[in-house]
Amino acid sequence: MRTLLLALCGILAAAPGWAAGLHHDLTVTLDPAARRLEVEDQLRLPAGTHRLRLAPGLTVGEALLDGKPVAVRGNAVPVTVPEGGGELRLRYAGVLPPLTPESRGGGGGAEGAYLPAGTGWIPTPESGASVPPPSWRLSVRVPAPFVAVATGRLVEEIRDGAGYAAIFVEDRNVEEPSLFAGPWQVTERMHNGLRLRTYFHPEQAPLVDDYLDLSARTIDAQAARIGAYPFAGFAVLSAPLPVGLGFPGQTYIGRSVMPLPFIRAQSLPHEILHNWWGNGVRVGEGGNWPGNWSEGLTTFMADYAAAEARGEDAAQGMRLDWLRDYAALPAGRDSALTDFRVKVHDAAQIVGYGKAAMLFHMLRAEIGAEAFDTGIRRFWEEKRFQDAGWDDLRRAFEAASGQDLGPFFEQWLTRVGAPALELAGAKRDGNGVALTLRQSGPAYGLTVPVEVQTVAGTEHHTLRLDGREASVTIRTAATPQALSVDPGFGLFRRLAPGEAPPTLRDVTLDHAATMIVAADGPAAEAARALAGRLADGKPRIAPADSADGRADPAAPLAVIGTAGEVDRILSRLGLPPMPDSLKGRGTARVWTARTPQGRPLLAVAADDAAALQALLRPLPHYGRQSWLVFEGARAVDRGVWPAGDSPLRVSFE
Repeated sequence: MRTLLLALCGILAAAPGWAAGLHHDLTVTLDPAARRLEVEDQLRLPAGTHRLRLAPGLTVGEALLDGKPVAVRGNAVPVTVPEGGGELRLRYAGVLPPLTPESRGGGGGAEGAYLPAGTGWIPTPESGASVPPPSWRLSVRVPAPFVAVATGRLVEEIRDGAGYAAIFVEDRNVEEPSLFAGPWQVTERMHNGLRLRTYFHPEQAPLVDDYLDLSARTIDAQAARIGAYPFAGFAVLSAPLPVGLGFPGQTYIGRSVMPLPFIRAQSLPHEILHNWWGNGVRVGEGGNWPGNWSEGLTTFMADYAAAEARGEDAAQGMRLDWLRDYAALPAGRDSALTDFRVKVHDAAQIVGYGKAAMLFHMLRAEIGAEAFDTGIRRFWEEKRFQDAGWDDLRRAFEAASGQDLGPFFEQWLTRVGAPALELAGAKRDGNGVALTLRQSGPAYGLTVPVEVQTVAGTEHHTLRLDGREASVTIRTAATPQALSVDPGFGLFRRLAPGEAPPTLRDVTLDHAATMIVAADGPAAEAARALAGRLADGKPRIAPADSADGRADPAAPLAVIGTAGEVDRILSRLGLPPMPDSLKGRGTARVWTARTPQGRPLLAVAADDAAALQALLRPLPHYGRQSWLVFEGARAVDRGVWPAGDSPLRVSFE
């Protein structure tokens, strides 16, 4: 009896999908250049009614449930599986869409194939079905010169004169497989039992060692902080598409941007960390607070941690960037963190990445770094390869700190907006400072950093503000000279006047912004296209001959065109001219300003149509800048205008 039981346990261990849910056994023949996909899938299905769907363009040639034909309805396969489970065998094939920069649902072509999870290239339960992610085994073959790679653990690969074949396996509930192919050169390095690889185009050979070194260092550092890396390895794929995407055990990065230092310094560590947050622990919708927590936690532990490693100035600069982004966000586009699911535009990123990262920064300050790190490890240990939500994070940090964190999470997750601080009064009181601090309503519970400069040096204090106003006296070791409230931008708040100089996002984020085309002929066409790219939505374009002030005097304004026409329109409207520091530089000059009435202004003055056309791709990525100089498509200089005096600082001298 014991032998039979052990044998049965062995069968179940070898077939986890049979016991626990959906399991795919896929045999894939993929010809990227011909855009041809052929698949045989043997699905192990649990008992119940299932409705599986394939992407449009894929045609089912055979469908058998336990050997009996199943009716197929278009690209949908409805089946009812008896008690004990069953096996559905599907054969299907089709032609993939062309692979273009706009490809998001998968495609193929001469540069390769892109078949991400969730796009229906394998049979997928219809949206709304509560089905855990499947386990799977995937065997794939591609013709030369292509190489294929899938998510999951690589267990076998063969190269011969005809092409490349490999087998990938995932026994846990992570997500559906993603499959890619390209004319790549593959480089491998084993590191502490992990298979690290690059799938690069030939011209990227000089980058291989840097990417492998950084992958190894990042995995080691995060594993020490969180827990063991959850996958069998990590691969960096060179993508023909202008994207930067993370998948379990992989990242898919645009070929054209891979040499940029920013990608290695920030984007690659971010995508590696997603193997813990988002892939290792999935974002769930349960609990009191829905929403995607993984982007904010990943931004905090990867992007922000890298800034902290460079020093406090870099860390403060990143916090200020997040707050300036938020200052540029129109009230109508703001949202609660519980509403954030995925970045679909800049407004969503400002909340889901920046505000969420600030939440974790404030939480660490509230409970201490040791308790924060303990909470991170506890969250990972308890929730790996499961769905988790903000409630689960709260519980982990409460257990680590011994504090009730419900009010903290409630206010930052569910409210739309942010507090604004006002230093209502401050005066020297011997060796101390008496001050009154106010906040806008509704009141947040805030631990406010206060910095006091004394004749003996700088002292750091905190002030608890739970209502609309608090008056306290801070005692100092020496005579105070000046006081600053939150000078390091440690709180998520609305910046005070003077703390937020104008940036491109003051205009590009506001759907009420008016765009004026200041050009003729081909240059006008290029200017209209650029207006569309900058508007983060459909632009409101007004012709140059109507630029006489009739537009909403409070709405942001952009003037885009050739240098002479831009100068003429700015002069006619009585708006600030091009700054002297930008005159005569590059092929295009971009700058921001505010009118005396506070109206945001953005001007783009290019030499000609070609110079405007060259800005289409790069300029929307510089929303945090106040001014830029371009040579063609390359930003050769940029910066943020100096901030003014902060009303949250007072001098006693």
